[in-house]
Amino acid sequence: MFARIAYRRSLVLLTQRCLLNVSPNTKKLPQLSSQRLTLFQFRQFYQKRSESSTDATITRNIWNKIFGKYLLATNILSSGILMVIGDLVAQEIEYRRHHNDLDEFDIKQERYDTKRVFRMFVVGCLQGPLHHYVYKWMDYAMPVRNVKNTLWKILIDQIFMSPACILIFFYSACYLEQRSVQDTNKELCDKFPIIYLMDWAMWPAAQYINFRYLDTKYRVMFVNVCTAVYNIFLSYMKHDY
Repeated sequence: MFARIAYRRSLVLLTQRCLLNVSPNTKKLPQLSSQRLTLFQFRQFYQKRSESSTDATITRNIWNKIFGKYLLATNILSSGILMVIGDLVAQEIEYRRHHNDLDEFDIKQERYDTKRVFRMFVVGCLQGPLHHYVYKWMDYAMPVRNVKNTLWKILIDQIFMSPACILIFFYSACYLEQRSVQDTNKELCDKFPIIYLMDWAMWPAAQYINFRYLDTKYRVMFVNVCTAVYNIFLSYMKHDY
């Protein structure tokens, strides 16, 4: 008898603490007994907490798979998608600039070149594996995230990764455009110095944040987000400079 009374009192106290998360509609319930109303509110609160917990678990599982089991695929696709975003912004800028110049503007010109968008997606995807494996190797070789290792990683990135990415960008884009190797070499020689200088101006600061504070699994995604802005310049240099 006393155990039942103590249980009911504890249930009432627990429900009163949880009522802040219960829908206001419970105030409009029929006039039930205090015990039945309390049990109903408790079940409603528990059901809501269970649904929220289930949604959070599903989201966490998806997140863990994206940045765990399928990390390589995530890095490849994000490289391609964010390369496309940068190119679309560059095409929009080009379109508006030529639109203002009535002598050069062709009224039949399309706003976006879908073939060029596809080429940029392929070019971006080709760079994904390089970033994935090189950053993984650097963190394996220099696991401690201190200032010294961060500066070494930035130096490796600028001396080796930056030129490699520029070469991949131009040779793959020109190949998809069905241009000759001679034309590609000439374009690369003309534009490489400016692009490489821009790399030194932008990437050391961004990569300091990347190598100093982020986990390995987020490195390529961070670079790709920064690259979405940088690719506006890169796409302009490739197609309109």
